[in-house]
Amino acid sequence: MITYKFRLYPKKAEVEKLEIAKEVCRQTYNYLLAELNEGYTKNEIQNFLLDLKVVNPQMDNVHSKVLQMENQRLFGNLSSLSQRKKQGHKVGRLRFKGKNWFKTFTYNQSGFSLTHLKAKKGILWLSKIGEIPIKLHRQVEGNIKSITIKKSLGRWYASVVTDNVIKRVCGIGEIGIDVGIENYIYDSDGNAYENPKHFDNYHQELKIAQQSLSKKEKRSNSRIKARIKVAKIHERIANARDDFIHKLSTKLIKENKFIAIEKLNIKNLIGISYNAKNIADASWGKLSMYLHYKAENAGCVVQDVDPAYTTRDCNFCGHRNRKLFLWQRQFCCEKCNGELPRDYNSAINILARGKELASLEKASNTGQLVQQEASMKAEATTST
Repeated sequence: MITYKFRLYPKKAEVEKLEIAKEVCRQTYNYLLAELNEGYTKNEIQNFLLDLKVVNPQMDNVHSKVLQMENQRLFGNLSSLSQRKKQGHKVGRLRFKGKNWFKTFTYNQSGFSLTHLKAKKGILWLSKIGEIPIKLHRQVEGNIKSITIKKSLGRWYASVVTDNVIKRVCGIGEIGIDVGIENYIYDSDGNAYENPKHFDNYHQELKIAQQSLSKKEKRSNSRIKARIKVAKIHERIANARDDFIHKLSTKLIKENKFIAIEKLNIKNLIGISYNAKNIADASWGKLSMYLHYKAENAGCVVQDVDPAYTTRDCNFCGHRNRKLFLWQRQFCCEKCNGELPRDYNSAINILARGKELASLEKASNTGQLVQQEASMKAEATTST
């Protein structure tokens, strides 16, 4: 599956219909959640949609599949809460959705069509809404399975999900990756990638916009406009960060068949560090996530490594130095006097640990397969 995101340009009449559909879906979700709290099952709750249509005639203005997807969304959210609880997270109950907390609705399997006209122009037809101009900046490949409509900062977007699969190809290299603030990453081949510090690039513009927002009268139209302006700057920062991480992760996958990356507890780092803003802006967790899912499709191996002592261990002789301070950017072994950049030394150690962990996991998996085959043969012999 692959998802394409496109900008929509609806006219005033279509905007009104989109707003109605979003609001009806919100009310439907809240109604189904209320029934869930009463103890009804998934199938029983879905049948309540027929009764709800009698009570709320406005539901006739929304495609039936879209309303059914709200039942799927409800139980999908419930399943996610259950999974987080199993992982040890503290979770509460599902909440009712306010107007500002409900931004999407989905057409699944039917009720839509997408037509490419010329250049980057196209038409998206949605049942009960009509034809909406759409900017197709990419070619949509594969059969369309669903389309999710989203409103963000007064603009409308369509996320088109298709059954197309992008086949990536990995390289032949093997690297270890040390992440940081001064250099975004430093790999075991000695390559350093500068940290773009996206938040700092927009800091002055954001500061002025937030100062303007703080001076506006509460609940006034000018305050709403100022709030949207601040939100748009944050959106540009997030888009720039995503673009950088996507390009970097794709480059690393194309060049390497094995990548070892340190696994950090970023939440704890942000909580105890004076450098929390830069750590949050770096978004190392997103880099790791992008590497893992792209590597799976490309046949590349990404190995998570515990970063403990990787900075202090000498990659030449294995000696463990005394603790290094953050301002000490050069590593010098106390035993063999080997010297090289601190992050470079750490990346080499991460690669070595990653290879060791990968070989242990491979041996463990091979042993499990042998045991399974032996047990299957034993069962076959016993049955005959």
